[in-house]
Amino acid sequence: MIQIIHQQFVTLSGYAGGIAPDYLKLIFVCLLSYPLAGILKRLPDVNPVAKNLFLIGTSLFYLLGVYDLWDGVRTVAISSVGAYLIAAFIKGPLMPWIGFVFIMGHMAISHIARQRRGDDSVVDITGVQMVLVMKLTAFCWNVWDGKFPDSELTPLQQDRAIREMPSLLDYAGYVLFFPSIMVGPAFDFSEYKKWLDTSMFDVEVLDKQGVIRKRRRIPRSGRPALRKAMVGLIWIGLYVKASSMFTVDFTLSDGFLGHNVIWRMVYVYFLMLGARFKYYGIWSLTEGACILAGLGYNGLDENKRIRWDRVNNIDAWTLETAQNSRALLEAWNKNTNKWLRNYVYLRVTPKGKKPGFRSSMATFVTSAFWHGFYPGYYREYANLLVEVYVTNGRF
Repeated sequence: MIQIIHQQFVTLSGYAGGIAPDYLKLIFVCLLSYPLAGILKRLPDVNPVAKNLFLIGTSLFYLLGVYDLWDGVRTVAISSVGAYLIAAFIKGPLMPWIGFVFIMGHMAISHIARQRRGDDSVVDITGVQMVLVMKLTAFCWNVWDGKFPDSELTPLQQDRAIREMPSLLDYAGYVLFFPSIMVGPAFDFSEYKKWLDTSMFDVEVLDKQGVIRKRRRIPRSGRPALRKAMVGLIWIGLYVKASSMFTVDFTLSDGFLGHNVIWRMVYVYFLMLGARFKYYGIWSLTEGACILAGLGYNGLDENKRIRWDRVNNIDAWTLETAQNSRALLEAWNKNTNKWLRNYVYLRVTPKGKKPGFRSSMATFVTSAFWHGFYPGYYREYANLLVEVYVTNGRF
C-alpha cells in the first residue's frame, strides 16, 4: 500500500461522518475509473495488448496500491489460473461442474475468513472474488458450449460460446477489468472479447446501392456515463445522510423499545432504505465507468437510439415499488440474477424439460452460498422457496 494514500483516507474519514476509510477508498477507485476509462477507450483499437496491459496495471494498483491486498491478488490468481486450466485440460461434461465446485469452494474459504474476522468496515478480497466467481464459472460453461454446433445451443449460448481458448493476456484483461473489478458488474468473456476487438460496435447500414453493409463505429459515451456518475453520487450522498439519521446501534438500544410499534416499523424501514442507497450508488458509479469504456453498449433500440444497459445492475424505482418477490429479485443485482439463471437454473435442468422446483432450489442455495454463511441468507431463500412451492403446487 502507498502509505500516503491510506493516510489521506484516514483523515477524510473524520470529516465524512466516520465512514470507514476503506469505504471511502471504494468511492475513490470508482471515481478514478472514469478518467482512466476515458484513456482506455482512446487506446488504439488495433493494439489490444495495450488495452489489456492498461487494465491489468490499473487493477493491480487498486488492489495493491490502494488496498494493500497482496494475499487477495494471490487469491485472484489461484481462482483464475485454476479455472483456465480446468477449462483447457479437463475433457467431458463434468468440466464446467468441476470448475464450479473449485471456484465456489475457493470463495468459501474467503467468506469464512471474513466472517471470523467480524469487521465489515474493512474491504477484503471477498467482494472482488464474488464478482470473479460469476465470470469464471460462466467462462467454464462458455468453453464447454464452444464444443457444440450452434444447432445444439440456445441463442444466448451461441453468442457466448468460446470456440478456442483465449490467450493468457486476453484472459487476464478480462479477469482484471478495472471499471468493475471491486464490486462488478460481471459479464461474459465473449462480451469482453467483442469489446476488445470492437466487433461489439458493428452496425448494419444501407449503402447508396441499397446493400446492407457493416460499419464499425464506437459511439460517444460521455453523457450517459456522466449521468450515471451523477446519479451514483446522489445515492451515496443520501446514504451518508440516512446513515447518520438511522443507525443499527439505536435499534438495539433500550431507547428504541420506548417507542410504539408503528414508529419502530417506520424507523427500521428507513434504516434499511438507507442501507440500500449504498448499493444503488456504488453500482451506478461502476456501471457509468463501464459505459464510458464502451462496455455498456448494447446495440440500438427500435428507434435506432443507442442502448447503454448491457451491464445495468440496479433498477431502484422498480425495486422500491415491487409488488411481489419476482419483480423485486429482477430489479436487484441484475447481473447476478442473469448469472444464476443462465449458469445454474437452466444448467441443472435436464435438456428437453422445463425448469421446476428443484431448479429453483438449486439456484437459491447457490445464491445463498455465494453470499456467504450468515444464517439470514438461508432463511431468506428458504422463504422464497416456500413461495415458489406454493405457486407451483409441487416439488
